[in-house]
Amino acid sequence: MTTGAFWNLENPLKPWGYFDPDGVYDLPFDWASWLAVLVDTYASHAISVAAGLQSVTSSQSAGVITARIQADPVGSLTVGAKYGVTCRITTTNGQVEDQTLYLKVIEK
Repeated sequence: MTTGAFWNLENPLKPWGYFDPDGVYDLPFDWASWLAVLVDTYASHAISVAAGLQSVTSSQSAGVITARIQADPVGSLTVGAKYGVTCRITTTNGQVEDQTLYLKVIEK
Protein backbone atom coordinates (compact mmCIF):
# COMPACT_ATOMS: atom_id res chain seq x y z
CA MET A 1 0.00 0.00 0.00
CA THR A 2 1.09 3.58 0.39
CA THR A 3 3.00 5.35 3.15
CA GLY A 4 3.91 8.87 4.17
CA ALA A 5 2.48 11.87 5.97
CA PHE A 6 0.08 12.67 3.09
CA TRP A 7 -2.11 9.66 3.88
CA ASN A 8 -4.69 9.24 6.64
CA LEU A 9 -4.30 5.57 7.61
CA GLU A 10 -6.96 5.29 10.35
CA ASN A 11 -8.43 2.53 8.21
CA PRO A 12 -5.41 0.99 6.42
CA LEU A 13 -7.76 -0.63 3.89
CA LYS A 14 -9.09 2.79 2.83
CA PRO A 15 -6.21 5.30 2.94
CA TRP A 16 -7.09 8.85 1.96
CA GLY A 17 -5.36 12.19 1.48
CA TYR A 18 -6.55 15.74 0.96
CA PHE A 19 -6.94 16.80 -2.67
CA ASP A 20 -6.85 20.36 -4.00
CA PRO A 21 -8.84 20.37 -7.26
CA ASP A 22 -6.27 22.75 -8.77
CA GLY A 23 -3.41 20.33 -8.02
CA VAL A 24 -1.75 17.52 -9.93
CA TYR A 25 -0.72 14.55 -7.77
CA ASP A 26 1.56 11.56 -8.32
CA LEU A 27 0.03 8.74 -6.27
CA PRO A 28 2.19 5.67 -5.49
CA PHE A 29 0.81 2.14 -5.31
CA ASP A 30 3.49 -0.06 -3.74
CA TRP A 31 3.13 -3.67 -4.89
CA ALA A 32 6.72 -4.77 -4.15
CA SER A 33 5.92 -6.76 -0.97
CA TRP A 34 2.85 -8.35 -2.52
CA LEU A 35 4.84 -9.48 -5.55
CA ALA A 36 7.62 -10.85 -3.32
CA VAL A 37 5.16 -12.94 -1.28
CA LEU A 38 3.68 -14.37 -4.48
CA VAL A 39 7.14 -14.96 -5.96
CA ASP A 40 5.80 -13.38 -9.13
CA THR A 41 6.56 -10.35 -11.27
CA TYR A 42 4.73 -7.38 -12.74
CA ALA A 43 3.11 -7.83 -16.16
CA SER A 44 0.71 -4.89 -16.53
CA HIS A 45 -1.52 -2.45 -14.70
CA ALA A 46 -4.59 -0.28 -15.21
CA ILE A 47 -5.66 2.86 -13.35
CA SER A 48 -9.34 3.74 -12.93
CA VAL A 49 -10.69 6.87 -11.28
CA ALA A 50 -14.02 8.06 -9.94
CA ALA A 51 -16.04 10.51 -12.04
CA GLY A 52 -14.60 13.99 -11.61
CA LEU A 53 -10.98 12.81 -11.63
CA GLN A 54 -8.63 12.10 -14.50
CA SER A 55 -5.65 9.73 -14.73
CA VAL A 56 -3.12 11.55 -16.90
CA THR A 57 -0.28 8.99 -16.96
CA SER A 58 1.01 6.01 -15.00
CA SER A 59 4.29 4.12 -14.82
CA GLN A 60 5.86 1.17 -13.00
CA SER A 61 9.31 0.84 -11.44
CA ALA A 62 10.50 -1.86 -9.01
CA GLY A 63 6.96 -2.86 -8.09
CA VAL A 64 5.70 0.69 -7.46
CA ILE A 65 3.08 2.03 -9.83
CA THR A 66 2.76 5.81 -9.87
CA ALA A 67 -0.41 7.39 -11.24
CA ARG A 68 -0.61 11.10 -12.07
CA ILE A 69 -4.07 12.32 -11.06
CA GLN A 70 -5.85 15.63 -11.52
CA ALA A 71 -9.39 16.97 -11.59
CA ASP A 72 -11.22 16.22 -14.83
CA PRO A 73 -11.50 19.56 -16.63
CA VAL A 74 -15.03 18.74 -17.78
CA GLY A 75 -16.17 17.23 -14.48
CA SER A 76 -17.03 18.60 -11.08
CA LEU A 77 -15.95 17.66 -7.57
CA THR A 78 -17.79 18.16 -4.28
CA VAL A 79 -15.84 19.70 -1.39
CA GLY A 80 -15.61 17.18 1.47
CA ALA A 81 -16.36 14.15 -0.72
CA LYS A 82 -13.88 11.30 -1.23
CA TYR A 83 -13.07 10.02 -4.71
CA GLY A 84 -11.42 6.67 -5.40
CA VAL A 85 -8.36 5.94 -7.50
CA THR A 86 -7.88 2.22 -8.16
CA CYS A 87 -4.79 0.46 -9.44
CA ARG A 88 -5.25 -3.06 -10.83
CA ILE A 89 -2.09 -5.08 -11.26
CA THR A 90 -1.69 -8.27 -13.27
CA THR A 91 1.29 -10.56 -12.73
CA THR A 92 3.16 -12.65 -15.27
CA ASN A 93 1.34 -15.80 -14.15
CA GLY A 94 -2.10 -14.14 -14.33
CA GLN A 95 -2.79 -13.13 -10.74
CA VAL A 96 -4.83 -9.91 -10.42
CA GLU A 97 -5.27 -7.58 -7.44
CA ASP A 98 -6.67 -4.09 -6.82
CA GLN A 99 -5.66 -1.29 -4.45
CA THR A 100 -7.83 1.80 -3.99
CA LEU A 101 -6.73 5.12 -2.54
CA TYR A 102 -9.13 7.97 -1.81
CA LEU A 103 -8.79 11.70 -2.33
CA LYS A 104 -10.86 14.02 -0.12
CA VAL A 105 -11.58 17.32 -1.85
CA ILE A 106 -10.72 20.49 0.06
CA GLU A 107 -10.93 24.19 -0.66
CA LYS A 108 -7.67 26.12 -0.58
